[in-house]
Amino acid sequence: MKILVLNSGSSSQKTCLYKIGDVLPEDPPACVWEGQVEWGRDSALSRSQALEQLLAGVLPLHRVDVVGHRIVHGGPHLEEPALVTPEVKSAIAGAAEFAPLHNQAELEGMELIEKLLGSVPQVTVFDTGYHRKMPMAAAIYPGPYEWFERGIRRFGFHGINHQYCAERAARWLRRDLKSLRLVTCHLGNGCSLAPISEGLSVDTTMGFTPLEGLMMGRAPVPWIPES
Repeated sequence: MKILVLNSGSSSQKTCLYKIGDVLPEDPPACVWEGQVEWGRDSALSRSQALEQLLAGVLPLHRVDVVGHRIVHGGPHLEEPALVTPEVKSAIAGAAEFAPLHNQAELEGMELIEKLLGSVPQVTVFDTGYHRKMPMAAAIYPGPYEWFERGIRRFGFHGINHQYCAERAARWLRRDLKSLRLVTCHLGNGCSLAPISEGLSVDTTMGFTPLEGLMMGRAPVPWIPES
């Protein structure tokens, strides 16, 4: 099976193609192909145009069986990986104003894949999903409880990577993940920390939007290509 993965970040578009056999490998497989665009530096095209040009280098050469999308903000309802449907896209769009540099770009990627690959299955995986089991003491802000009742809570982001780092650390230490207390660090253009206990996220530096927490490389303003 060949899986194309799209990761639309605030500063770049990263894309990899993986070939997976009948059994999932313990170590991350090497990319069959990979490409990247740095926004505002490598291209003056729109996001969709730049991604289409990027994919033109791989799609004619490979039959893609499924496409995976990293989604930054799943909002209050999307937690587990899900097939792309009109309802899922609508929910992602509903959370876009809280992650403006990410969700809209990810939706554009889904539309482009539909244009280029037709009915190939697309799967969404949510950065917020890993943090959704945080204790209420961490999820609720110290303000009027009405905020929480209206959906203002700590969501947490970079969850896909925090989960990966915790599981890899346990493997390298040759320990049961549930026996460890860890602090995982996602450091790049976007940054966050998360304490992990018994394999679960119990808090995180990011909150209601991806802006909160550690200082990062870019504020969440609408993306404008260079002229």
